[in-house]
Amino acid sequence: MKHNEGVNFESIIFDYMDEIKLLFFPDQWSSAFLDYSKNELLVLIFLYRKKSANMTEISEYICAPLNTTTGVVGRLEKKLMVERKRDEEDRRVVNIVLTSKASEFIDREKKIIEHYVEKVLKALTEEEKVMAINIVNKIFSALKQEKYPTKDEESSVKKVKRIFIE
Repeated sequence: MKHNEGVNFESIIFDYMDEIKLLFFPDQWSSAFLDYSKNELLVLIFLYRKKSANMTEISEYICAPLNTTTGVVGRLEKKLMVERKRDEEDRRVVNIVLTSKASEFIDREKKIIEHYVEKVLKALTEEEKVMAINIVNKIFSALKQEKYPTKDEESSVKKVKRIFIE
């Protein structure tokens, strides 16, 4: 019998979606958090943690080309969430920083997330917490492995060696 034979993944996914949908009800979750694109949220979180970054650093963090990053930062500027500041030492360098509106927004959203995490942690034993963390780490590892194969997996792929003949 195959490892996943007889498992109805579609049913499992939809069942989990039904269970977690309460997180997206307006009274449970701030709808403002859902008003931003994935890249906008990544930029906000990156700047919240780093305080200041240039466009190249942001671009590398969100894994997007500079022109995409420029558009993302531009939209966040229009929403008054970030601003561009010239570097004091080198006026050619422009850094992106969060506005106070953005910092307050992230602090509010963090409190909501912390509330749910605390609720979940209270329901788990110490052993279950350790197991949950291990499972989540294993899931991330499996997903990363598909996107970013290790050196061993890369070398197992046969490469055509080009021989130049004069």
